[in-house]
Amino acid sequence: MIKAVIVFLLVMLAIGMVGNALFPGRIGHSVKKRLGLGNPATCKRCGRYVIGSKGCDCKKG
Repeated sequence: MIKAVIVFLLVMLAIGMVGNALFPGRIGHSVKKRLGLGNPATCKRCGRYVIGSKGCDCKKG
């Protein structure tokens, strides 16, 4: 039983390696697209990253 599990995992590893060799970067791209992860929010005025919901510090003066 343990041998069957090890062989299964090795076959899955080989399939993954072949997939990465044939289509590099496609899995990460499709996951980002499915989850809706885009570019991080940046301030339109100064270009810094916006953390939180209050906005950027450049507007405060």
